[in-house]
This record gives sequence, structure tokens and C-alpha cells, in this order.
Amino acid sequence: MGIVIRIATEKDLLPIQHLLAKASLSKRGIEQNIDNFLVVEDPNKKIIGTVGIEPIGKDGLLRSLVLTSENWNAKIGLNFIELAVSYGKQKGYENLYLLTNSSLPFFEYIGFEILDEDKIPVHLKQSEHFAQYVEGVTKVMSISTEKL
Repeated sequence: MGIVIRIATEKDLLPIQHLLAKASLSKRGIEQNIDNFLVVEDPNKKIIGTVGIEPIGKDGLLRSLVLTSENWNAKIGLNFIELAVSYGKQKGYENLYLLTNSSLPFFEYIGFEILDEDKIPVHLKQSEHFAQYVEGVTKVMSISTEKL
């Protein structure tokens, strides 16, 4: 059996936290939102990737996107993000946002658009995760789930 992408459970909490620590990403809020995380398992059932969707009102913020470098390729990355976006739509989020300082063409290919500073919604700016990562070089991107 190959790689599996599935909804995270509480037993995945420690492996997710380990991946995030290795990638120098925040582990805050994972416990409360574990059912909003997806994980990637290798054939040995080892968690090799994760992505979460932090609820922010009627929208969601994609966060904590990690896939170990030895397992990364464009096809897996694309499938993973597309599944995360589909999962966000399934959960009823109207828009999905992400913060990035790289991979802009990758996310644009999927359908995300870069937001100008004045177009960033207030409720997103007020989120803890947003405040933690926006430092002038980070781009905010969005996609409407209606377009999917």
C-alpha cells in the first residue's frame, strides 16, 4: 500500500507536534483543532506530513503545512493541498487563506490568489496564527470554496 492521507486523530498529536517542531512551526492550537488536521502516512504508517485548517469565523486558515523533504514531490504536494482545500470546503468554510513566503506559483496553480494588504479581512488579521507569522515578507493568499 502507498501513501495515505487521512483526518488526524488524538493519537496523531505527538507525531504532528514533532513534525512541526522539526520545521520550526508553531504547535499552538493543535489540541483544540486536531479534527481540522490532515496527516500523510507512509506505507509503514509513519506520519510524514500534516496540514491544518484553523477555523476563523466562516473561513479557514491553512496552517502547519509540513511534508518531510525525503517524501516531497510535486505530485504528492499538489494532491495534499488539493485534499486540504476540498476538506475545507466539505467543512463549510467560505474562503480558505494561507500565509507563505515561498511557493507562490505552486499555490497560484491550485487557484489561490495573493491578497493586497487592504484586502485582508479583519477577522483574519485578528487571529493568533496570523499575528504570529506576518512580518512584512509573508504573503497572504486566498481561495473561495465556491469556485471549487
